Amino acid sequence: MYLYNEILDENVFGHTKKVVLFREAIERVRSSKASGLLHILDIGCGSGYAVTRFLAKGQDKILGVDMFPPNIEYANSKFSDDNLTFSCIDARELLLDKKEFDVIVLADILEHLSSPQDILDTAMDLLAPNGRVVITVPNGKGPFEIESAISKAPWLGPALIRVTDLIVSFLDKYIVKKAWTSYANRTPKDLPYNIDNGHVQFFAKSEIIDIIKKSGLEIDTMRNLSFLSGPFTNYFFAPSKRFCKWNTDVADVLPHWLASAWYFECYKVKDRA
Repeated sequence: MYLYNEILDENVFGHTKKVVLFREAIERVRSSKASGLLHILDIGCGSGYAVTRFLAKGQDKILGVDMFPPNIEYANSKFSDDNLTFSCIDARELLLDKKEFDVIVLADILEHLSSPQDILDTAMDLLAPNGRVVITVPNGKGPFEIESAISKAPWLGPALIRVTDLIVSFLDKYIVKKAWTSYANRTPKDLPYNIDNGHVQFFAKSEIIDIIKKSGLEIDTMRNLSFLSGPFTNYFFAPSKRFCKWNTDVADVLPHWLASAWYFECYKVKDRA
């Protein structure tokens, strides 16, 4: 079920900004297609809840693939229809059918892979002429990864999480009543999450650019997604729409090294030759 005319509220991670940037890239590709119909692939689509179901419109064909079975089971039960499908396969299997896609989405997936170069090479091989690969990835040295590392530090991490929980519980009960409770209730309780598939890559800007270019892709656009994010920022500020908007807006004027995550829009080098 497409939800192109809807979108989730922004969060501290810039997830809604990410979807908007993906849509803008998709429309740029659409403008070069005579039929206007696009084939879109979302590699590592998860449950389809946050990104996949918001991307396509009209008669676009979109396929989400993910290797975690509960994700695909959830996506198929909630969102699939004739034009929006989900499959629990390795994206490399699509090469056997000589598939091509006009837009390929890699949303927050490369940091989870032991060999991110392989999936970028696969995306390159699956990309149709004049198509786009759109990528989001955390800044491996940015605020998000720093907060995450602190939250996992022995003794300090659990202590800070406990203090944060106490402060938020007090605020939710006495100051901004039920703000955090209401926010938590927006996310479906049955939404699957692969807790065993954490980050194994912590890219510097030069590193992620290098592996993108090694695959035969060239970067057309790079953008910052958000400034502050991570478990503590999310816990304190998730209910605040004003903070979330400021957090994504200010990221646009910050140097790349200060962003929590980056967006890349890429094309085949030979398309511009």
